[in-house]
Amino acid sequence: MGTGYRALSATALALMLTLSACAHYQAAPMDLKTAGGPSVHAGDLPADADAQTLLQLALQRDPAVAAARATLAAAEANRKAARNLPPLSLMLTVEYSKDADPQKPWLYGGAVGIPLDTGARRAARVTGADLTVIRARYALAEAVWGVRQRLYQALNDLSLSAQEIALNQTLLDQRIAYQALIQKRVRHGEEAQGVAAQAALDVSGARQALAEAKARHIAAVAAVAHALDADVAAVEAMTIRPAAELDVLDEAQLRAMIDKAVYHRADVLLAVVDYDVAENDLRTAIAAQYPDISLQPGYNWERGQVKIPFSLSLTLPPLDGNRAAIDAAQSTRLAAGKTLESVVKATRSNAAQAATTYSADLGTARSIATTDLPVSRDMAARAQRMKLAGEGDQADALLAELNATQTQIHLLQAQRTAHNDRLALEDALHQTFDTTDTRILSDAVKTDEVTQ
Repeated sequence: MGTGYRALSATALALMLTLSACAHYQAAPMDLKTAGGPSVHAGDLPADADAQTLLQLALQRDPAVAAARATLAAAEANRKAARNLPPLSLMLTVEYSKDADPQKPWLYGGAVGIPLDTGARRAARVTGADLTVIRARYALAEAVWGVRQRLYQALNDLSLSAQEIALNQTLLDQRIAYQALIQKRVRHGEEAQGVAAQAALDVSGARQALAEAKARHIAAVAAVAHALDADVAAVEAMTIRPAAELDVLDEAQLRAMIDKAVYHRADVLLAVVDYDVAENDLRTAIAAQYPDISLQPGYNWERGQVKIPFSLSLTLPPLDGNRAAIDAAQSTRLAAGKTLESVVKATRSNAAQAATTYSADLGTARSIATTDLPVSRDMAARAQRMKLAGEGDQADALLAELNATQTQIHLLQAQRTAHNDRLALEDALHQTFDTTDTRILSDAVKTDEVTQ
């Protein structure tokens, strides 16, 4: 009994030491009343900045990026855990039988279950964890890209709406001046009442356009504030340096970027991961055809005799040899492959279409800037000269000025369309044409690798 008791005591002591080294659970409840509360960054903005400085600031503050980073850290921790051996099992037995031997009635025993971490099963588990990390990295890259797109869209809207307000205010002033002139002529019988009514409608339309431009400006300020996690007053007080002018795309560069788009777009990359997951599930199903083996060495002290038993445990596969699960995994892999092919084809098509749309709308904006606007300004200047020379009247001069201002508004609208097309093209490619932006985005997705 002494030897068995000492063995049992040693086992119990080892168990207590193991339990003392275990981590302890600590609750960390979330309070929905305080979650997502007022930003600590409100009002903390530079007085003067360009778009790329604001992009770096937005990436530091965006909660979606922070959440994606946390998810990636959790996935990397799980990947490390997946490389550990499966847990062991321990079975202890005690038996009392005075009939067998009155002097030694006790039997003490124990056995340790050691599952064999076979190559196929371990590879499937580790590969699944690796794919989860890859998916989390793609999610982080997508969150970073989304911050860039939302911020630049808001900055474009902010810049263009400010210009639009100024132009629409000028147009409204000109419409009011023209209406006053027409009303004066109507009173003197020089114009019909219908002309005055049309002038009044034009003033109303100009006033409405100005109000809409102001509303767009307010919305743009709010969007920039949201992207920077700041308050509206801080954005309004900030001076934002304008971005570079839009340029025509180099065809060779564009073709290369379309070819690379399949390696940058999140939907393509996730489709690749989904295919790899389906492949890994198939590998797991095939491995499950074979028994799961566990070794069980033990120790028994049986009424003065020491015994070392050894047993082999098998967990058998389903009766169909896991054929149903294998067939299902093969079908899932086939569907994932078809989905991947469809997404890749759509990516190339959408990028090419976005490039065509951008080129066409940029050409329209440039045509207005180089042809229509100079002509309208020249006509306004000529009408003004003719009025001063006594060869034209004030109404003709005002109409020419109105036409020039309206052309400027048309140019601004065309530029807004081209800016939006450029962002849409970059989004289709998930690449930016600006090398500085590329560096900023690349730095934002860098994380410390977990040692494999």
